[in-house]
Amino acid sequence: MKKILLAAAVALAVSSTAFAQVADAFSSSLNDFLGEINTALPDNAVIGGTWSDAYIGQIVGIPPHFGIGIAAGVTSFPSKGFKDAMELTGTELPTDTLILPNVAVEGRIGGFILPFDIGLRVGTMPTMEVFGVKVDYLHYGADIRYALLKGGLVLPAVSVGLGYYHTDGSFNFPLTAGSTFGSSVPGVIADEKVNLGLDFATDVFELKAQVSKSFIVITPYAGVGAFMATSKSSYLLDSSVADVTDSKKDTVYGARVFGGFSFNVLVLKFDTTASYDVLTGNWGGNLGARIQL
Repeated sequence: MKKILLAAAVALAVSSTAFAQVADAFSSSLNDFLGEINTALPDNAVIGGTWSDAYIGQIVGIPPHFGIGIAAGVTSFPSKGFKDAMELTGTELPTDTLILPNVAVEGRIGGFILPFDIGLRVGTMPTMEVFGVKVDYLHYGADIRYALLKGGLVLPAVSVGLGYYHTDGSFNFPLTAGSTFGSSVPGVIADEKVNLGLDFATDVFELKAQVSKSFIVITPYAGVGAFMATSKSSYLLDSSVADVTDSKKDTVYGARVFGGFSFNVLVLKFDTTASYDVLTGNWGGNLGARIQL
């Protein structure tokens, strides 16, 4: 009898330890993912707002210099922590790198007296469901650029600038807790339907420099940027018994190179941009179309 009780006690201790390890691994993996979000989000915030012309000219002139258009971009989004956490719930993800979009309306207006221009951009997406995942986000930003060289028949245009960008949003993933996961994570019942919500936000300040040269129908350009960002993200596992939550805040630094070209058809310009952050390894791309005078 003593041997049976001893064996039962050992089995219970081993089981409790195993369950505790699952709970700890889940929490640790999601915490790692919050760090990945905080690091990758600034690269997404700065991917837009780059026009081919390093300087567009003065608003006071004939014609006045301004433009408006739309742009859509994507950036890579490392998510190994999220993949590891989902595997513990019994949900398999095919990749540990996600793609994060960024869509905005953009405008830019030339300055006066001094050779500068100002850009504004804003984009929002109300809550929508994509493959069972609910997504929403808000993005806005502004920058000012000063022309070191205005550009001409021979010389390129060269500018330096400062920009501020904000992005926030959320993802909501419906899950079915596996039997092991449901038995090991406090507040979750085995095989019940739960919701994993992720909220994120970042504020980015970026210094950048750009050079461009127009050849009538095409304008190639290149630039560098260095940014500092404050990012905060959190998760909430919402179950019928209790909520499991955590949050993380980071100061993030980045240094990126970017470049591309635009096709110019009268007052229409079609932009394409590629970007790479040499500190984080995140890449991105952006396509835009605008009317520019």
